[in-house]
Order: sequence, then structure tokens, then C-alpha cells
Amino acid sequence: MSVSARPRHRLTIVIGSLALVVLTGVGIAGGYWWHERNLPSQASKADCTLAQQIIDEAQKLPTGDKKAVDKWEKDTATLRRAHMKDGYLGYDIAQYEGWMATKAKGETLEQTKKDMLHIAAQANSHCTDAKVTLAFPSLNS
Repeated sequence: MSVSARPRHRLTIVIGSLALVVLTGVGIAGGYWWHERNLPSQASKADCTLAQQIIDEAQKLPTGDKKAVDKWEKDTATLRRAHMKDGYLGYDIAQYEGWMATKAKGETLEQTKKDMLHIAAQANSHCTDAKVTLAFPSLNS
């Protein structure tokens, strides 16, 4: 290697090293962004408390009283929409409300224990930061 080629060779190594460091940083930042983007939203403690309140009230629905169940369903949906800020948790709770209303009206419930466990896990994943664990009674209780 000639004396004049050495500085060019060093420059190539320096530029290549800098490019590698920059690309590594971009890759790490991108991976972190992707990870955070795919985490469930985190609801406030107030949202999680309201969700538990709705779950508990659903257990007290009168069986076979379609009018009372329809009123509860409407009032609860209004309450949830007005006060629950986390829409993803709200969606999970709305599904549960619908299932409980269907059951209370004496209609055929198509959801399974597996569906119940899935919705409970989904809803609880939104309450992790609030340190609230939502207790979902079985659909069969």
C-alpha cells in the first residue's frame, strides 16, 4: 500500500464506523418505537375503577327483565362513554356489558369461557400501570 493510500483507507474506516454507529442507533430507536407502539394503552386508575364497577353491576342484573336490562345497558354505555377516557378498555368493557345483558335477557350466549378469559386478559392489560386487576366473574355464574 502506498503512503498516499493510507489516509484514504483511514477515512473510509472512520466513515464506515460512523455509518455503523448511526445505523445501529436508528435500529435500536426503531425497535424501541415498534415495541412501545404495540403495547396496550394504559388506562387511568379512575377508568379501571369504573370498569370494575360496571363488571360488578352486571352481576346484579335481573334475569328475564328485558326492560330493566335495556335501561341498564343504555345507562351504563352513557356512563362509560362520558367518563372512561381509554377507548380500548372501554371497548373491552362494552363487549362484556353486551354479553351480560344478553345473558340476563335469557338469550343464547355464544361466548365461551375462552372468549371470557381473552376479554379479561385484554381489559387487564390496559390496567397494568394503574395497578388494578379487574375481577371478571365467570359467564356461567
